[in-house]
Amino acid sequence: MINAEAKSQKSGVRSQKIISILDFRITNLKSQIILLFTVLCPLFTVFYGCTTLKGPAILAPMPPLSPEYNNSGHKMAFATKDVKISLLPLNPSETKKALTMKDANNPLAEILSANQYLVFIMDIENLSKSKLMYNPSLTTLFDNNMDVRKPLDYTDLYSLAGNLSDVDFVLSRMKDMFYDIAITLEPGQKTSRLLLFPGIDEKANEMTIIMKEIYIGTSTIAVSFGFKVAE
Repeated sequence: MINAEAKSQKSGVRSQKIISILDFRITNLKSQIILLFTVLCPLFTVFYGCTTLKGPAILAPMPPLSPEYNNSGHKMAFATKDVKISLLPLNPSETKKALTMKDANNPLAEILSANQYLVFIMDIENLSKSKLMYNPSLTTLFDNNMDVRKPLDYTDLYSLAGNLSDVDFVLSRMKDMFYDIAITLEPGQKTSRLLLFPGIDEKANEMTIIMKEIYIGTSTIAVSFGFKVAE
């Protein structure tokens, strides 16, 4: 009788251990799934979006809101006595042309000219007597659906071209073609590079690109550019 009770207790303990192990494994599996989703969702937001994205072929600048801004065709410019910054949206064929200037076989030209991306030529000219610093990580695109996009950087492009055997060579040819990390312009210097974004939601028809903390000497300015999808 005692042996039977002891066996029953051991069996119960063993069952509890099995249940505990299974519960731990299920919990651990759930955690891994959540972690995987947490990691992958931003990637899909950057490259494809959790919603349907579009990179409109034609963007038109919004009317200027102050005397520092002016529009010329599809280009929008901001100018003061210290700096001039302009943004020109590119359509797919213009994007492909810009990305194949240094390398006619650039595999990213086909990818980035697709509708999932927005591409701008951004010119910056330092008209001041001090150094100018622009950091693309402080630039953000907001659309009228309240979605937020950040510029693509070197890491994003590396992921896009990650399946290529010569990915390092491809990206080295693009090093000075797009805004990736903070750049510094000496007085009188200017630069022209591509500013790359994931596309906006297909239901959005307006966007604002805000650039914070552009340093001119020890002072900073913020600049914004508004565009709408041309019908």
